Amino acid sequence: MNSRERFLAALKGEKVDRPAVAHVAVLTSLELQEHTGCWMPSVHHDAAQQAALLAANHDVLGYDAVGFLINYFIEPAALGTAMEWGSPSELPMYRSHPWQRIEDTAIPSDILSRPPICTGIETIRYAKQHYGERMGIIGKVMGPFSMVQVMHGLEATMLALVEDPECIVAFMDRTIDLLADYANAQFAEGADAIVIGEGGAGAQMLSPAMYERYLLPVHQRLVRRIEGPAILHICGDIRPRLAMLAQTGIACFNFDWAIPPQDMVEAARGHFTVMGNINTSDLLYGTQETLEKQVEECLCAGVHIISPGCALSPRCPNRNLRVLPDFTAKWKKH
Repeated sequence: MNSRERFLAALKGEKVDRPAVAHVAVLTSLELQEHTGCWMPSVHHDAAQQAALLAANHDVLGYDAVGFLINYFIEPAALGTAMEWGSPSELPMYRSHPWQRIEDTAIPSDILSRPPICTGIETIRYAKQHYGERMGIIGKVMGPFSMVQVMHGLEATMLALVEDPECIVAFMDRTIDLLADYANAQFAEGADAIVIGEGGAGAQMLSPAMYERYLLPVHQRLVRRIEGPAILHICGDIRPRLAMLAQTGIACFNFDWAIPPQDMVEAARGHFTVMGNINTSDLLYGTQETLEKQVEECLCAGVHIISPGCALSPRCPNRNLRVLPDFTAKWKKH
């Protein structure tokens, strides 16, 4: 098997020659930027540079599949959210909240041709053309709740969820067409899977009852609209919600380090595959021994795809990022 074949088989829960290693949240490093000569923040606006930088996650680090879009806030930026584009060591961040009323939520008909959405689509096209035969190509969209937190404001969103939850549901409904169309545009250009980044719906943000009542139906509608394998990521220890994930229709769940791998594998069995859940703080500051123990715990539990549990700091050293593929390649099940 080559890397792409391994990733696609693992994503489906099929037999593989060894477990796959991939990432869906942000993964690049200062060392990789220096190695490729492709630097943030300019890569956020240049499809070929972004694709070349992220292909190094396979060519230099050894990951089987690569998430090719760095900026988490692509859709809000295209809708007019003020952005700070960061630096080689800092990821982009939003600075305004354009949706204050439901009347503000009109999506322009040409939204897929507006930057940085069009840059994201072009990045997937370039990645498929130049790297797609030897590594998995993973695209990305925001999660509906996370997008509303950006567009409406975090504090305003959480307050309205208590005082006027139907307003937040209406905001989320307005995101579905955009997110589905953007995901499907990436599939049309060669993406093998799409991650739905729903970090804002983490364990400290929504109770299980709130998730089931307000967000689960939105996730179901979005996943039904996406024309290919969807990987969902939610931050934190969401064990009380795990049984509900089987109702979403996702192909795979990227789980955070706070969830024990064995618990995650058991909850997913027969419903979807899982990828995770190496501690991102340890990838930044930890030792090889610490990281190897986490990878081994995941492998022994039956995690299908080894990956970081969330987004990574660009300051992570390459030596730590390599532990995941290096240890997985030599691991033997006892």
